[in-house]
Amino acid sequence: MGTELSDVVHGQERPLVLIIDAEESARDLYGHWFTALGFQVMCAVGLTGLGYALRRERPQLIVTELSARDLTLKELFARLRSDQTTRCIPVIVLTGCCDDSALQQAKELGAVAILPKLADFDVLLPWVNALCR
Repeated sequence: MGTELSDVVHGQERPLVLIIDAEESARDLYGHWFTALGFQVMCAVGLTGLGYALRRERPQLIVTELSARDLTLKELFARLRSDQTTRCIPVIVLTGCCDDSALQQAKELGAVAILPKLADFDVLLPWVNALCR
């Protein structure tokens, strides 16, 4: 993993955010927001996409929907916690779900924040800045 010129802003490496979402439009929206604010962005769909992304890079933050195709939160956290190099990556969960048990499970698994899916960027950005900068 080399650092390319495009990955450096004002002498500092740009933080990498991994976005996991089944909806291409959501991945695109968040990807554009983060890129415009100076973050590097990787996107993934499901368990296979997560595995591929983590073999290539080590993100500073993961932003995921509550359930992304074949990837449940339980599988996501099991995958992250099973590897010393990914164990401490913070995860923000985005959801349109109102199921209290699913939200409680996200907290218990280790989500640092649970926010509405397609959250207003003014709500999401303070979390991202605090976790990546």
